[in-house]
Formats: sequence, structure tokens, C-alpha cells
Amino acid sequence: MLIRFLALIFIVSCSTSKPTPYKKEQKKEGYRDDTFEELKVSRFKANSYTKKDKAELYAEFRAIEYCRESENKHANIIDIFDKTEEKIVTRTSGTNWGPSYGFGSYPYYSRYPGYGFGIDMSTTSGTMWNEKLAYPNMEVYYECRERIYRPQILMKEISAEQMKLLVKDLKGGMQVEKIPDTSPNLKKIELGDIILKANGKRIEKVYELVRLFDTKDSIVTLSILREGRPVIAKISAVDVTSEVDKTETEIIQKVCHDKKDEDQKLLKSSKLCQ
Repeated sequence: MLIRFLALIFIVSCSTSKPTPYKKEQKKEGYRDDTFEELKVSRFKANSYTKKDKAELYAEFRAIEYCRESENKHANIIDIFDKTEEKIVTRTSGTNWGPSYGFGSYPYYSRYPGYGFGIDMSTTSGTMWNEKLAYPNMEVYYECRERIYRPQILMKEISAEQMKLLVKDLKGGMQVEKIPDTSPNLKKIELGDIILKANGKRIEKVYELVRLFDTKDSIVTLSILREGRPVIAKISAVDVTSEVDKTETEIIQKVCHDKKDEDQKLLKSSKLCQ
């Protein structure tokens, strides 16, 4: 009975805690600006009461905010990484009250599932129970550009271990998953193609390819593995600036006009919300 009572107190106290608001990083929570290989990076770290999709939204908002305020340009978001950390906390009702942690990390980013605080409650020896906590940590890789171009190819990254199953190779690559009907490369590449090189340089990440399209005349030469055969393909991109502008407007509206967010006062300092 005592265990259930203490557990109830803990759950109630957790329910009154607030998600991490949009703010500059303090005490390892909030957004932080960084760089990686000449790319800008906006990181948003949050507490366990924050949903993963909200952390991603704030990271994207920060990228848009930075580009519009500093350079009056669009945020060319070319990759998003999920570095969410999971912790298993063991609580006890004994005199040595306090958590013990078990760490686990989530796999490569998937933009579809949401993630929030959850309690995985079980009793051990009548005096212990476990909680599973997730601490969202989203990283947005981007450039500030006036015009944005895309090859309109959907790809997934393949690790070096996965590549070994296909060909003798020590590095990873990317596999073509979908080619929209509007893509200018519809007849140049095929579903299942494994992209190994771009303009003669080995690539393993989506951003390494996307960033090569910086003008409307950009042509990128790909070295492809198609059904075990080497293939060379030259691909181009189309101007998607209008679509990006529409998406940015939607993100700004979601963040600036979220009536459920109790910390809107922190957003008043952003020119995007004025």
C-alpha cells in the first residue's frame, strides 16, 4: 500500500512539470547554434516531459529564425538527426531513495513517430519500480539560401555493416527509395539504386548530396551500384523555394500561435512572432 501511495505521489508531481519551452540553451535545455563541415546546425535539447516532435519543431524554427534575422534568407534544411537519449530510472520506497540510470540511444532519425514522457511501471521485490524516460535532442543541419533546389529523390542511408551484405565495401552509402513523378531525374535513376559517389567523392549522408545543388544549373554526377553493376548517372534539381517558403510559414504559425504553450512570453523576443 505504501509503495502504491509513493508511486502515486511521484506520478502526480511529474504531471505538473512543464515541457522545455523555446529558449536559448540554459542548463542543457533549449536551442543552441553550432556548425558542422561548413553547415549551420540548430540543436534543441529538452526534458523528458517534451514530445520529440515539439523538439524537432523548435529546432527547425530556430534555423528559420537565424536565416531570416541574420541574412534575410530561407533555411535550406538538408538533414535532421535524432540524438534522443533514453534513461531507465529505478525508484525505491526504502531509505536509500534515489534513481539509478540505464542508458540507451535511439536509432537514426525518423520524422514520423512522436515521443513524449512515459512511465513503464513495474514492481521488483515489492519495493522497486522502473520508469522509462526519453530526453529529446534534435539536430537540424541547414544553410541560409535565397533560392533552394532539390533533386526530388527520397533516399535512405545504408550503414557500412549493411553495405557488406551487398558488396565488399568498408563504407556506407544511400539507397533510392522513391522518385516522385515531378522529379527531373525520373528516367535517370531507378528504385533500389545505391549511390556511392557524387562528383567523384564518396558520400554516405543525405546532406552530402543535397548540398551540392546550389544553383538552378547544378549537375551532379553519381556513381551508382544497380543490381550489382556500376552505373554512372547525371542528375539535376528543380527550384523548390516556393514550397520551402510555405513550409516555413506553417512552422512559424505552429510555434508562434500554439495556445497550449504556457511559455509564449519567451517567444515574444523573436521577430518571427511579432
